[in-house]
Amino acid sequence: MTDQQPEAKVDLLHEWLDRMRDAPPGNAVPRADRTAPLRASHAQQGMWLAHQVAGDGDRALTAPHAYRLTGPLDVDALAAALGAVVARHEVLRTNFTMQQGHLCQVIADQAPFALVPEDTTDPAEARRTFTRLPFDLERDSLLRTRLFRLAPDEHILVAVFHHIANDGWSMEIFHQELAALYAAAVSLPSVTDPDVLTDVAGLDELAVQYPDFAAWQRALADDGTEHKAALDHWRERLSDVPALLDLPTDRPRPPSRSSTGDRVEHVIPAATSTAVAALATAQGTTRFAVQFAAFQALLAAWSGQNDVVAGITTADRTLPETGPLIGFFVNVLPIRARLTPDETFADFLSRTGRGLVDAYKYGDLPFELLLEKLDLPRSAGHNPLVQVTVASHQELTAPLALPGVTVEHLPPDGLDVHEDLTLYLTSGDSDVLVHLAFRTDLFDRATIDELARAYLRLLDRVAAQPTLSVSELTAQAAVPGPAGRPAAQSEPETTDAGTPPQGPVEELVAAVWSELLGSGPLAREANFFKCGGTSLAATRVANRLSEETGIRVPVRAVFRHSDLAALAEHLTGLIRVAAGLQTKAARGADA
Repeated sequence: MTDQQPEAKVDLLHEWLDRMRDAPPGNAVPRADRTAPLRASHAQQGMWLAHQVAGDGDRALTAPHAYRLTGPLDVDALAAALGAVVARHEVLRTNFTMQQGHLCQVIADQAPFALVPEDTTDPAEARRTFTRLPFDLERDSLLRTRLFRLAPDEHILVAVFHHIANDGWSMEIFHQELAALYAAAVSLPSVTDPDVLTDVAGLDELAVQYPDFAAWQRALADDGTEHKAALDHWRERLSDVPALLDLPTDRPRPPSRSSTGDRVEHVIPAATSTAVAALATAQGTTRFAVQFAAFQALLAAWSGQNDVVAGITTADRTLPETGPLIGFFVNVLPIRARLTPDETFADFLSRTGRGLVDAYKYGDLPFELLLEKLDLPRSAGHNPLVQVTVASHQELTAPLALPGVTVEHLPPDGLDVHEDLTLYLTSGDSDVLVHLAFRTDLFDRATIDELARAYLRLLDRVAAQPTLSVSELTAQAAVPGPAGRPAAQSEPETTDAGTPPQGPVEELVAAVWSELLGSGPLAREANFFKCGGTSLAATRVANRLSEETGIRVPVRAVFRHSDLAALAEHLTGLIRVAAGLQTKAARGADA
């Protein structure tokens, strides 16, 4: 047990609050100059890059929601209400384009909103087809809706958001505003003006819009002093961090990341939750800190690494102006844990608690900006720095409720994931629900179910015996699956030492890489990301190669063909297609 006295431990609970009280008040988000280019937020830029790399096949970048509506639905009122939501939130009318080397937002004027019921005898297939339609971020609305009619008083409303304009908090806003606006539209059947409906619905005028927040965030990043303390903190915390959490998988890690996922669900027993709360009080920390520390210990046991990183997702809505906005605000805090075998779990929990306090103190630093500054290697096979995340929700999102209509929120058609593994902790009325979402190209469902059960056992163990050493805990933690499962396989290391570029296309790629990376001569075996390439640099490479060749080179090509010779070979194929020198079948290959 730690030598720290209980009275001193309680001070840790107030440390973060004291820092917040002492901090100067945050600057209000100003209205951005709409005559100048409106740059995308850091989070939007990260989502846009993910979309470019993964292409239309990555469903983890969209958020489909389906609602069964039973009763006398006023279709015109629903259309007016949806149109008012889109008119109210500029982010839903935003498209994205590159301007002068920066990703910028282009806001469209509000157009009439149509919602025509479509008769269907196979609602599941109709819904599936609609939700799988690809998004064009340069042209498409970021909220698309479809209403399927099963019977005169039975409909299914499908609303699909692109995550570049949506997060979990946004769905709460969407449900509340759609309900209020629908009620207003029902009471005023001849009124479709969004401003009138908004007034009747009693919705306050939005002080700012998401593009204003993005411009404000970019201005802070451009100020060289604003994020200095945060960058210094994260650089120190993440110095020499492992590039990959080497979890043992059921299958070798493929070269490109898949978004197809699944999940297992469990409930933390009431006795365990009570013991966790008691331990948190005794340690002067929070229940989440106990839950998170136990999960990190489990990751260490499963991976065989004593140095692990797990990301915590935060709403990142610290400014009052951002509270009522629909938009993508989510940030990721990379929490590093270096476990010492002979320390007690109580000591590890104490360090974890202080680490969380520090992380939240510097949590306003956008994760994408941090990745840029850390200059970490990138791979198409896994996300940089953080492959496992933890999300904690105090309660479930309030459901949609429309007056006069019974609304049932339908379960999703399959599950799409962005990380290798995500732990969701959701506090219900009396229980804490544990969901583990995972990539099915890496893990079997049985493996993750066993991992979830191991987590519950470990959580119960540490709550009852916090004086157990880390080595005792990790030795007792059950490692899921058979002992013969292959470990996660990292991409083979490449070296710049080798043969020089051969032919004009390889020489062109080498010249562009050298210029944009500021490097010396590169060999044909060189790997873009191991030479210091970042996601932004990959975007610039694709744009530069497009300019030099006169053909479109997608960003995903740099990720999927990250070796110099491989990218040159792929570029040669694109040139042959453009010149009409390849067969019809070859022209259909993915660009």
